[in-house]
Amino acid sequence: MDLNLRLQRALDRVELVSGSIGNPSQGRMCIMSLVAFLAGEDHSDSPRRASPLIQAFAIRINDHMPYSMRQRLKPFAPRIIGTNDGLDRMRAQALRQVLVEEILPRAHGQHLTEPVASVRGMFPRIQRFCHWLRKDEPHRLLDIALSCDNERNMANYAARLITLLAKSASDAREEEWYWNAAIGILDRLCDIGAPLQREPGIQAERLAQLENTARSRQGVA
Repeated sequence: MDLNLRLQRALDRVELVSGSIGNPSQGRMCIMSLVAFLAGEDHSDSPRRASPLIQAFAIRINDHMPYSMRQRLKPFAPRIIGTNDGLDRMRAQALRQVLVEEILPRAHGQHLTEPVASVRGMFPRIQRFCHWLRKDEPHRLLDIALSCDNERNMANYAARLITLLAKSASDAREEEWYWNAAIGILDRLCDIGAPLQREPGIQAERLAQLENTARSRQGVA
């Protein structure tokens, strides 16, 4: 059977859970412990082969998403393997740009009419838009995310901002927009450096174990 098809069928039976709880033998893991499992590492939410920036962003999003939305993170697990490639500075730049061009205008109900040329050029524009934020906490998180030099911390604050905006959304449609945006961001972060990553990153014995776990879960169900 094709590897991608085997993986898809196995992942369909995995249940993503919030927090660091979970049990690989039962097929219940958070997104980053699933990455560690597939990569052949010990049970952990800090897999060595994953980008620290992606870890920070994905962990917080995973922990605060609604259950059904969280399950959409499963296909990213194989893509995150191998992202500890020294390209987090590029990922941080891409993340800052998304915050300015997509998240911030949505939060304000406004739209930027011209693209942001560079991260360095964002800050004067940010100063003009930040006062539109109605709450101090989003303002603070945005300011820290855009000015933080540590890529991992920056991603954590960006995820906290999106989480806060989703949970304080005025209706279900608005909340869904922010969670979809978070998934889109994770997709972009995984794309950076993807052509350089070796295939496959999944350990064969772990895939077989996941398939057996999936069969067991299906039998119990």
